[in-house]
Amino acid sequence: MHATEQSAAPAHALERKLVHHCTPTLAAIKPANLFTCRSSLSPAARRSPGRPTAAALRDDELSSALRVCRAKLAPRGVRIEVLARRASGALVYVYRPALLARAVQEKRVAAFLRAEGYNPASLSACIEKLHRRICGTDLQSQLTGCCSFPHEIGFFLGYPYEDVVGFIENKGENYLCSGCWKVYAKERDARSCFCCYKECTAEYERLFSEGVPIECLAAVDEDFPASEAFRAAG
Repeated sequence: MHATEQSAAPAHALERKLVHHCTPTLAAIKPANLFTCRSSLSPAARRSPGRPTAAALRDDELSSALRVCRAKLAPRGVRIEVLARRASGALVYVYRPALLARAVQEKRVAAFLRAEGYNPASLSACIEKLHRRICGTDLQSQLTGCCSFPHEIGFFLGYPYEDVVGFIENKGENYLCSGCWKVYAKERDARSCFCCYKECTAEYERLFSEGVPIECLAAVDEDFPASEAFRAAG
């Protein structure tokens, strides 16, 4: 394999993960997504060799792949941050600043976040505080290589206010249904949303496997293919 092909392989692997885990954000129907990019040294990665969505990357490969993907997606209004690193891998946060700012500045959400010490007027400050909270989790999380999430993270993923608060008040129990998140209100709307995300992801994975570049999948104007995939999901 040539050097250029070797350097492109990690970026392509990360792009595949982004399409699998973050299509709703790429398609601009959700402000953000979050997933763990497995380390090639983690036990979970060694147990699942060959699975495209579970393919692991070394730290140096991930760093290189992130540079490539950020350069492709930034012009499309998509940003990528690593919120934490654990033995199991890197916690990758993919978001659209315009959509996310609108979500965290919604009146009830902003009031909740201010009470938790966030400044909703500054998206970068909010994300930095979220990063510090995740990295400041308890010793057990550090030892196990798993991340503990502050409850307000749901707001940074675009979850409905009632569902985030419902999860907190019920300690994760007594939910109406569960999909991308646990639902405590408007079950029908949530199920419809889950279905939309699933179908849109399937369409984007098909397009990506056929060679459509990820930067095209992240287009959100009248250009193909994002609008086409969104219509297919509807």
